[in-house]
Amino acid sequence: MAKMNKSEDVLVQYSNDNNLSSRMNLHTKHSTNKKGIVPWLFENYEFKSGFRILELGCGNGAQWNGRIDNLPENCTLILSDLSCGMVDKVWQRYSKYSNVIVQRIDIQDIPFSSETFDVVIANHMLYHVPDINRALGEVNRVLKSDGKFYATTNGNGGMRPYLHEALKKLNPRIDAFKTDLTFTIQNGAEILGEFFKDVNLIEYEDSLKITETQDLVDWVKSTITIASYTEEDLAGLFEFFEGIRVRDGAINIPKEMGLFVSTNRRSI
Repeated sequence: MAKMNKSEDVLVQYSNDNNLSSRMNLHTKHSTNKKGIVPWLFENYEFKSGFRILELGCGNGAQWNGRIDNLPENCTLILSDLSCGMVDKVWQRYSKYSNVIVQRIDIQDIPFSSETFDVVIANHMLYHVPDINRALGEVNRVLKSDGKFYATTNGNGGMRPYLHEALKKLNPRIDAFKTDLTFTIQNGAEILGEFFKDVNLIEYEDSLKITETQDLVDWVKSTITIASYTEEDLAGLFEFFEGIRVRDGAINIPKEMGLFVSTNRRSI
């Protein structure tokens, strides 16, 4: 997926939440870890009374469904995304909350003063950023000295090599999911270490056991705008994966995902 961190392609990909919803649907319905990634994240987030919380690249804001009322007293939550479509979606969902602000923000140029936030969150989005060092420099700047930065990402193992091999069998011309992501559970600690003295990775154990083939087909097709393949390249996709499902009883795909918790920011 060579266009993962090209801003123009990412903006097309997330012009609305249709593609994101297709991908979330696959994981919600077919993940083997029944705890669920969002409840797990909120077990690891630490929020205290009066905190100012900034989420960058919040997408459709789904992780906050039913959870804003449970924030500690006097917390302010700022939900942001680069996509105007996502910002509009989040505003429709959460405008009724007096402690929530929704706005368009580019993580590479955060429009807040230094040391403004107690918590900054960037989930599954840093590998989309063209200049990750500039972005993390901005996170470092707006975070308070005792603040925490939470960032989830995928690994280069798990789902990516599985799909690379599967799509290659479907169509030898497809060479997708071959290029490593720019920010992964494998290299994230080193990258974050340039900006934070303490970086801790918490891995989330999970896999996919897909019993409805169309959900996987929808996931793959949702990535076309940031991929090297086209709709025409995917001819026969459903039949290919349906054959695997019938043979094995399910389409079994490994996953690699983790949460980096970074503290004690460096002076830069």
